Amino acid sequence: MRMSQIALACAVSLASVVALPIVASADEAAPPAQTVSADASPRIAATTSVSEREVLLDVDSPAMGRTMAVRVFLPADSSEPRPVLYLLDGNSGQIEDNNWFEPTKGNAREFFADKNVFVVAPIGGTGTMYTDWQEDHPKFGKLKWETFLTKELPPLIDGAFDTSGRNAIGGISMGAEAALMLAQRAPDLYDGVAAYSGCYTTVGGFGKALTDLVVINGMATSEQMWGPVDSPAWREHDIFANADKLRGTKVYLSSGTGLPGPHETLETPDLARVVVVGGVMELGANLCTDQISGVLRSHGVDVTRSAQPVGTHGWPYWSDELARSWPVIESALFD
Repeated sequence: MRMSQIALACAVSLASVVALPIVASADEAAPPAQTVSADASPRIAATTSVSEREVLLDVDSPAMGRTMAVRVFLPADSSEPRPVLYLLDGNSGQIEDNNWFEPTKGNAREFFADKNVFVVAPIGGTGTMYTDWQEDHPKFGKLKWETFLTKELPPLIDGAFDTSGRNAIGGISMGAEAALMLAQRAPDLYDGVAAYSGCYTTVGGFGKALTDLVVINGMATSEQMWGPVDSPAWREHDIFANADKLRGTKVYLSSGTGLPGPHETLETPDLARVVVVGGVMELGANLCTDQISGVLRSHGVDVTRSAQPVGTHGWPYWSDELARSWPVIESALFD
């Protein structure tokens, strides 16, 4: 990426985050959960039926030190084992639910209504990078998202449901970066990864600034997450330096240009903010996605790059990309 592009991406990212509402504000806390001992065994403590196709799990996580809520949408046909798709929310996500299941946002129930796949959506995660934190988070407490998502939860899902042993993971914005990172750090777990409108660098002044902007949403610092900037943890989470670990994994990367498109109309709520803030955010994501696509391909990674001529940083376009990415995800899960 040229210096002018870096400066532009950094500037638009700073401007856009400043303009975004803080979801997990200083006087908010995570939803109440049962405390789980560190020496306990992970388990599904409770299962609540939401509908014939959907359940809500309460999962005891020793790593997180509490019970975690997870939505599971069941396959259209459960007559044989089916694969699992994990979906991560972004930095403006909720702390009480996952926006993939919000009808006006990800609308996952409608899209997966005829799909033969388990869709698993962990609840929470905003401002955390879905990673293991070295220090307790100032609002959310102990955070060991990577351990929960890659070591505790998958065996429980496989044990509770008739799964095929094939997995993929996807995410939007912050969750896109986390999806690639988790796929690198657990390369034997995921057969495919889909990342929508992410920015993927964590090193140097630019990467540190972007990482700070993610965690400041929860009133935290990146040092609380991975320690000092020059520590091994930062290098271990460097998506570019670990590009070769995605070799053998099917990767789908998408972004728009930031220009308004079919989802921006005179009836769009808060149209000016959507066009200006969402536009500059997506422009930055577009530059970032071009960069990581090239690096991954240079390491022999199977990358499908969806570069759309329009599109702002928002759910209508991510919902479109879910449909575009499905053939790649399906191929990773079933072929």
